[in-house]
Amino acid sequence: MGQLLAGTARENITPPVGVDQCGFAARSGPSTGLHDDLLAKALYLGDGESGVVLITADIIGLNHAQATAIRTKVAAGAGVSADAVMITCSHTHSGPVTPCIRYLGDVDEDYMAATEGKLAAIGIAAARAARPATCGWRRESVRIHNNRRQRTPEGMAIGVNPRGTVAPWADVLAVDTAEGRPLARWFMHACHAVVLGGENLLLSGDWPGYAQRVLEAAEPEATALYAQGCCGDLNPKARGTFEIAERLGKEVAGAAIKGAAQAEKSADVTLGHAGRMLDLPLQDPPSVAEAESIVAENEAYYAEHEAGALYFEREWYKGWVAWAQRLLELAKEGVTGMTTPYYVQALRIGDGVIVGLPGEVFAQYAISIGDASPATPTAVTAYTNGYVGYVPTEAAFAEGGYEVDVAYKIALPTMLKPDCERIILGAAEELVGGLF
Repeated sequence: MGQLLAGTARENITPPVGVDQCGFAARSGPSTGLHDDLLAKALYLGDGESGVVLITADIIGLNHAQATAIRTKVAAGAGVSADAVMITCSHTHSGPVTPCIRYLGDVDEDYMAATEGKLAAIGIAAARAARPATCGWRRESVRIHNNRRQRTPEGMAIGVNPRGTVAPWADVLAVDTAEGRPLARWFMHACHAVVLGGENLLLSGDWPGYAQRVLEAAEPEATALYAQGCCGDLNPKARGTFEIAERLGKEVAGAAIKGAAQAEKSADVTLGHAGRMLDLPLQDPPSVAEAESIVAENEAYYAEHEAGALYFEREWYKGWVAWAQRLLELAKEGVTGMTTPYYVQALRIGDGVIVGLPGEVFAQYAISIGDASPATPTAVTAYTNGYVGYVPTEAAFAEGGYEVDVAYKIALPTMLKPDCERIILGAAEELVGGLF
C-alpha cells in the first residue's frame, strides 16, 4: 500500500444524428436530433504497484467480445491487469444501437469502431494523468425506481409492484486531489434509463445524463462517472418527458453530492482486483416439432403485422422469424449443453468493493451479494463488461414474464437456466472474499 494516485479522462461518444436508437421496438424512425451529448469517462486509481480503471459509457451496452477487447487494450496501455479494468454502460434507451442487442435497429459500424477506440484511449489517458489523491466511500439513501414486475390475472406484466424488491440507495466513491480539490465522483444507483420512451427520437443520456451534468455543475472540478446498478426489474417511478428525466437525475445527483461531501477520504487505500469467466448454462432447444411450430407462428405474425408496423416493429417481427429459424436449426442438429460466457469481476478500493456483472441483472442480486460481502459498501453494477440479456433470479423463472420468456431472444438462442443465480452468486462471493 502506498500513496494513492488518481487520474481521469473523458471523450464525447455522441453518434451522428440519423442513427437508429436502441431499446424500444415501437419507434417510428431513426433519430432526428440531439438533445444532449453522450459521454464516456474513465477513472484510474493506483498506488505505484497496482491499479484499477473504471470506465463508464452513456450507451445501452457492449457485448462480451467488445468489452474484452477494450479491457485488453486498456490493460496494456495503463500497465494494469485486464481483470482490473471495468466497463459499465448506463443502458440509456435513447442512445445508438450497439451489437449486443439484435433486431432493434441497425448498428453504425464506423461509430462503434470509433467508440471502442475512445473507450480504450480514455482508460489509458486516465492512468497517465494520475497524481496524488485521496478517496472514500459513502452509501446514501435515494430511490427513483419502482419494481416493475406486476402480477396480473394474465400473468407477470411490466407495471408497478409495490411489494417487489427495490434497491433504495446510491453508492458513491469520492476522489479528491491531495490538496483536497474534487477530482472524481463515481456513483451508482439502479434504475432503467427509460424515462424517455419509444416516441422520443432525440439522442439523449436520459436521467443518468442529467445526473452527471448536475453533479459536475455543482462540483465543476470533478468528473462524474455514472455506473448503472442491478435494474433488470426496476423502472423509473415516473416516465415520459425530459423534465421528468431531469428531476429524477437531480434526485440521484443530490445523493451523490451529499455522499461525496460526507465520505471519509484517505491517501492510504488498499487496491485489489479479481475476475472469473463463467460459462452460464442455457436451456436446450425444444423438439424439432415444437421448433417448427414456433417458426410457423412467428412467420404468420410477421406476415399479418408487417404492413401496419412502425419502423422498428417491422425489424422486430422479422428478427423474431430469424431467431425462430435459428432455433429450428439447433433443434435439428440435436444441440444440447449450450453455454454463454459471463465474466464476474470484483474491484477492491479501500473498505469498499465494486462487483461487476454483465446483462440486465435483477435487483435481488445486489442485495444477496451485499449480504455475503465483508466490504462496506458493496456496489454491484450491471451492464458491465458484456451483455447476455436479462439475468433473473431463480424465483423469477417460475413466475415468467417478459424478462424470462421473451427478451432473451435479442441476445441468446435460448434462455439461461434458473440455476444461473446460484452460479453467479457463488462466484461473486468467492471473488470478493478473496480480496479481504
